[in-house]
Amino acid sequence: MNPFEDMRIFCQVMESGSFTAASDKLGLSKQFVSRRLMQLEERLGVRLLNR
Repeated sequence: MNPFEDMRIFCQVMESGSFTAASDKLGLSKQFVSRRLMQLEERLGVRLLNR
């Protein structure tokens, strides 16, 4: 896991407003984006997004 990649994914979700739009822009699956953000939240010990 690359923490900088996780932050890039998080920023794209915030800019795009949705997991689907972010995954399309990044060329990643929606499930992959969701999983990486959940892992980032676990590592940081905080919830970053309200789902």
